[in-house]
Amino acid sequence: MRVELLYSPGCSTYKSVRNTLETVIAEEALPIPVEMVEHSEPTEDNPQIRIDGLEVHNSAAAQTLDQLRDLLCGKWKELTSSALHGA
Repeated sequence: MRVELLYSPGCSTYKSVRNTLETVIAEEALPIPVEMVEHSEPTEDNPQIRIDGLEVHNSAAAQTLDQLRDLLCGKWKELTSSALHGA
């Protein structure tokens, strides 16, 4: 599973979003690194989260640990149960 945090240079909120992501990943003991991806174009101060190439949240929607926990754990369970059942 690939988790990316897209941010613009000078963004002031991406650090809190990254911290939230990393906290959830650590608490759930998921083996997932957060990849930082810099936007080439300046945009609003609004980092984006992508999971496996699909944009799933902006920083406004990713305010709570519970929202991110549900999202990441749900995706992780989908991937791991698919791999087990597909074998």
